[in-house]
Parts: sequence; structure tokens; C-alpha cells
Amino acid sequence: MDQTRSILSQSIGLTVAVIVGLAAIVGGYYWYSNRAAPSASAPAETAAPAPAAKPESQFLHPIDETDADHSTTLEQSDAKLLEAIAGVPGWRASMLRLLLPKDLIRHIVATVDALAREKLSLQVLPTRPVPGIFQVTGPATGAVIAPSNTRRYEPYVQALTALDTAQLAGLYRHFYPLFQQAYRELGYPNEYFNDRLVEVIDELLEAPDPKPPVAVVAPRAMFHYTDPDLEALSAGQKILVRVGLANESAIKAKLRDLRQALTAH
Repeated sequence: MDQTRSILSQSIGLTVAVIVGLAAIVGGYYWYSNRAAPSASAPAETAAPAPAAKPESQFLHPIDETDADHSTTLEQSDAKLLEAIAGVPGWRASMLRLLLPKDLIRHIVATVDALAREKLSLQVLPTRPVPGIFQVTGPATGAVIAPSNTRRYEPYVQALTALDTAQLAGLYRHFYPLFQQAYRELGYPNEYFNDRLVEVIDELLEAPDPKPPVAVVAPRAMFHYTDPDLEALSAGQKILVRVGLANESAIKAKLRDLRQALTAH
């Protein structure tokens, strides 16, 4: 029993780890140099009004919940997930320190939902932003993203891509009822979270791959892409462009593997 619990605990940690790794990278979306990290108790933001009901038969990517955990509640899940993450071999303490220890699944679901939208609030993230500030080079009228930003994200991308995709998908399915419940609470009582997750992954995979240097401008306190096509991207696509070509390519490869695992029947 103890061995089974240990294996399960490690697998749970891996599942959360991949989302935490992505969220940590996402945390740099706000390009302020002096913006404070969100409070650990910050609630997830509310989504748009719920759409019309959709019959279950119209779900595009149903999850097999035969062996899913229907006993754990959202209120009980934080302690289990935190304990599991702390026990994962190879889990980096630097990433663990980024984790906000309350309402993890709710924040994860809200982050996923927001990635394909125009804006992403720091208040929905399950992590604090990656340490450091956004770096640019050149004059204010001709600034470009500095190469040091790519190096800033590399440790987190490497940790993310090293995780076992099959275990990630397996434990996501095991705890799927909690993700679905959190999605209903977010404002989608008639929608299916796994469909939204796959939709968001597809959105991220469509992010462009602009060659550096990528020009930015700061008309106010926040940097924006100079290229209007880049500035018109979704929040998640902007993040992928921001982290640099090598990191973007590695993240996309992991997302493709994860998508395949989550849509296999």
C-alpha cells in the first residue's frame, strides 16, 4: 500500500508539475519591472457568462472517468497536491518556491482558460512569476527583446520537457472530476474542460515563430510588440513568442505530446 501510494503521489506531482512549469513561464506575461507578485489567497477571476447547454454526446474529447477519483474535494486537494509535488524526485526547489499554495486546481483551470484570450491576469496563476525582470536592449524607440530573457526561462523549460507525458495524462484523467468541477465554478456549467484544454493547446501551437530580434515598445508602463500582428495574438501566444525560439520550440513539442495523450481513446 505504501509503495502504491508513493508511486501515485509522484505521478500526481508530475501532473501538477507540468502545469506549474507552464504557469511559471506564463507569469512573465506582465512586462512591468516593478510589479508585485499576487497574493497566495487571490481568487481566480470569473469567466464570461455561461454558454447554452451542450449535450454530453457533443463533447469532442471525453475523458474516461472509470478509474477517476470522485472522493477528493477541491477543498481537500491542495494539501495532497503540495505533498505530492514536494516528493517528486528531481523536482526543483526553485520551481517549488514559485507555487502558490491555495486553490491550485481552480487557478490552473482559470489559467488554461485565459491563455487563449486577449488578456491574462496575474491573479489567476497558480504560481508567482519567474524571478527577474523583462530585459530589452537598444534605445526606447528601437528596443528589442534581449537574449538574456531566453536564458531566464531555460531552467523551467528544461524541467517541463523532462516530465513523462504518459504519467501526466494518466493522472490528469485520474483527477479529472476536480478539473471539471473547477471549470463549472469558473462560469461554464454546461461545458467540458478537456475540450477547452485541447482547444487552448491548439491555440498555443499556432503561435508564430518570429526570428530575433523581436522589436518592442513601451508607450506606457508596459511593453508591447511593435509588430501589430504579434500584438494582436492571444495572451498565451504572446508568451511563447516572448520566451525565445528554442524555448518556444521545446514547449510546443511537449504540448503536442500532451495533446496526443489527452485525445487518445
